[in-house]
Amino acid sequence: MKMRRIVVLTAAVLVSQLALAKLPMTNDVFGKSEGTLDFCAQANPRDAAKYQERKKSLVRGVSEKEVADARKTQEYKTAYDWITDELGKVPKDQTAAACNAVLQSDK
Repeated sequence: MKMRRIVVLTAAVLVSQLALAKLPMTNDVFGKSEGTLDFCAQANPRDAAKYQERKKSLVRGVSEKEVADARKTQEYKTAYDWITDELGKVPKDQTAAACNAVLQSDK
């Protein structure tokens, strides 16, 4: 059940951020979002390009400097590491379902 909460939260954050022009999320949320997408790209290499496109959409309209600065923060790094660690603890079949849900969340 904890995994579902993580997936739902992450999917909600990802979907809501796609329509916004600036990086309106905290570095913590940004780290968790990118961590989830990177984890899914590694877990499901067949759809890696789709996850990378999602990552790009998170920062669409945001300057490269702002994105780079956000990624350098401890808040981002801690969140990124936390989410990838948590996702790594989940059974592979649940991870696959969660990652597929992330890709389906914009349809």
